[in-house]
Amino acid sequence: MRVVKPVRLLYCFCSLGLLLGAAELPTAAEVSAALRQISLDPGQTYHVRELTLSRGDIRIYLTEGLLSFATPVNSRCVAAVFVTQGVEAGDGEALLLPDRASERASLASFTKTPNIDEHFGAALFLFSDDTAKELLSQIQRGTVHPAPEAAPDLASVADPLIRASVQKFDVRMVASLLDAHPPADGVFYAFIVGGQLGPFELGYDPAEFEPIAAGRTLRADNGPTFQLWTSFRPRRAPAYIPPTPRIRDYHIKATIRPDLTMALTARFMIEAGPADGRVIRLDLSHRLKVTSASLDGSSAEVFQHDWPASSNRVKSEFLVISPAALAPETEHAVEVHYEGTVIRQTGGGQYFVDERNEWYPSVYPTRADFDLTFHCPKNLDLVATGDLLSEDVSGDVRTVRRRTRTPVALAGFNLGHYETASVQQGPYKVECYAEKGTVFGPQLLSKAARILDFFSRLWMPLPLRTLSVTPIPGYFGQGFPGLIYLSDISYMRPEDRPEEFRSVRENMFFSDLLLPHEIAHQWWGNIVRQADYRSSWLSEAMANYSALEFLEHEKGSAIGRELLLSFRDNLSRQENGKTAESAGPIDFGQRLLDSAGLPAWHSITYEKGAWILQMLRERMGQEGFRQMQLKLLSDYATRPITNDQFRAVAAQFVPPDQPDRSLTGFFDTWVYGTGIPVLKLRRAGTRLSLEVTGVEDEFTADIPLSCTSGKRAVRWVRAVSGSNTIDPPSRPERCELPAPTSFLYLPAM
Repeated sequence: MRVVKPVRLLYCFCSLGLLLGAAELPTAAEVSAALRQISLDPGQTYHVRELTLSRGDIRIYLTEGLLSFATPVNSRCVAAVFVTQGVEAGDGEALLLPDRASERASLASFTKTPNIDEHFGAALFLFSDDTAKELLSQIQRGTVHPAPEAAPDLASVADPLIRASVQKFDVRMVASLLDAHPPADGVFYAFIVGGQLGPFELGYDPAEFEPIAAGRTLRADNGPTFQLWTSFRPRRAPAYIPPTPRIRDYHIKATIRPDLTMALTARFMIEAGPADGRVIRLDLSHRLKVTSASLDGSSAEVFQHDWPASSNRVKSEFLVISPAALAPETEHAVEVHYEGTVIRQTGGGQYFVDERNEWYPSVYPTRADFDLTFHCPKNLDLVATGDLLSEDVSGDVRTVRRRTRTPVALAGFNLGHYETASVQQGPYKVECYAEKGTVFGPQLLSKAARILDFFSRLWMPLPLRTLSVTPIPGYFGQGFPGLIYLSDISYMRPEDRPEEFRSVRENMFFSDLLLPHEIAHQWWGNIVRQADYRSSWLSEAMANYSALEFLEHEKGSAIGRELLLSFRDNLSRQENGKTAESAGPIDFGQRLLDSAGLPAWHSITYEKGAWILQMLRERMGQEGFRQMQLKLLSDYATRPITNDQFRAVAAQFVPPDQPDRSLTGFFDTWVYGTGIPVLKLRRAGTRLSLEVTGVEDEFTADIPLSCTSGKRAVRWVRAVSGSNTIDPPSRPERCELPAPTSFLYLPAM
């Protein structure tokens, strides 16, 4: 599933904001050309002392040094450089203290310190807020010390750096010049050369889910990548309001040529936002080049960065520029013509769609109708999201048209040389596409129909009427509305799979778990969608846990218990003295993949996620858990969900006799924290002692002991790391640790 990136500001290096000071409305090309000429201004270069900048929880002190502002663009200053070289007692200092223990731990894992307190001798500031005005006001309040003579030497080093930044991130910079954001909502970015940390970056964007971020850009063969150290909301920030869908009514026509290049046209309606101004920002794969666009039937300017083919980016922004400002909450018709390719042929002759999420212009989140028409070589079979309206062959071209019945979150397509089978399962047409010569397709079709029926009865019917299962080369799956990408390994008989995929664990994954997991995404991920990267685990965990429920339905409860224990073992497996689970809390989402790698991300997101849901079901009971799922599907079918909103819904189904009914402590421990406790229960006279080891000192959990005193009951104990003495009950009782598959812990050896 699509995963949303945690801090767009820093991953893109900066988002300079420029406000128009002149009456004329320049083109994006003119703005870009002006920005490429930006340089330091000798008339705005000063020897400064005791200047301070505060952005959220970021504090920057310019104790003493040279500060030079860049020449304005359309009357707006957007950059400044600070250095201490040649200044006696020169110094700058940057402070940042993350709010959560998990963020302090994340920062320490990269920098060896839980907070940033870094002295520096050089910094580049880029901003679309009132940074220049604020700094100049502080300068004017003291004794002004102009230093124009220092500007030429400083500019010889700084100008190329500023211009390189401008050229590389021109889309974001041009957008901020032509949009209508108020200065209070502008961004601030600092590239700092620290005395201990070396080069690092701080960013503040109040419009983002997490305005504060810190990290470092790393160089790699396939382009720079951003290493995120920490990201969070300021302590005094108002509650984040997730954006609502702005696009509706897609009409996409795609021509796939024999060489797999594509020519596409996308038409859709989009609502202008309060800060859009003249700019419509759209996401699209960097592999696709926009050739032209129109807005409300008139030709519109397009601005897009020309990324190299070797770039490691998946998506990038492009701009459709209106000749005049767009009124907020007005709807506009956009048509975009673009070309390139997101398809490649593998060495085995199969076809692989690389950019499955980013092959059409979009704004997250999306919930729209899709009308899709594909023209492709007649020897290829093509399947896409939506019900099949028509398919015909004329000459050498196959034309396929599909349309969704209701608004969906995203649309995809797949292609190959397929054999097709279908079956009617209640209201659904289930289609299975298999590469020609595949012998396992019929079994997959039957299984997909059973899974769809099971989940529909467990929760609710889907708003779609066609579900297509298609192969994709690789070791993963992906569930789009009405379209399943299923690993081609799952299409093979176990005995025909490559040797490395014949273990019990691998066979279980490809034969039993992957297909129900991806079909469950039709509900969890396509109906209930995450609001931000922190809640992205929920759809994966729900899908994984639902796959366990289906396996238990078909093969008995023992297989579910077996898999939960295997998940626990994977999470607690040691590597380099650390467990996989300790890589970070589950709410880190994509950050786990970037920092800890695929195995840790998979274990935490999918397997710890399943355990979190298992512990919730143990608290609520099976029917309470199902009612919680139904409420999620009802209340969040048209709006994205945050972790806290999920907690609030789940809390409604916690029985009244249980502790922590708000689930605040539960989420602090299992969603926002790390640690799998090792538990040992001892009796000393009339008292019990619960030993908790293997976790950090701040670990706290409500642990359900199974106790017998005339009758068996659950006794909840709030335990911390170390020894926990349990007061004796009013009458003798015998207590045991919870069942190994009801609570995530390791028994003491």
